[in-house]
Amino acid sequence: MIQNYTETLAKDPFFDESDSENFPKGAYKPDFEFRKIRFFMPELQGASRRGRFMYVVHQASCSVYPVWVYTHEEYPKRPSDQDLKEQLTIIEMNIVESPPS
Repeated sequence: MIQNYTETLAKDPFFDESDSENFPKGAYKPDFEFRKIRFFMPELQGASRRGRFMYVVHQASCSVYPVWVYTHEEYPKRPSDQDLKEQLTIIEMNIVESPPS
């Protein structure tokens, strides 16, 4: 399923099933768009029945980078700001070191 979303996002990073997501506190970068897709997981119950796929779009290169996949069973709200900031920092460092061609 994630592979299907990744392929879709490569063509349209802002497709209809995705929503804008708030950056973790202190992690906002103007050249990135933080997004989230919610998808159905029938084997789970309640709010946990929806998986979440967080990703960022680097606007200058129109590149999509996965950040986190989770359910509310794993995280009642979302992964911690610290965990998300670490992932976003890694992504940003990789773009600076080797920009997509």
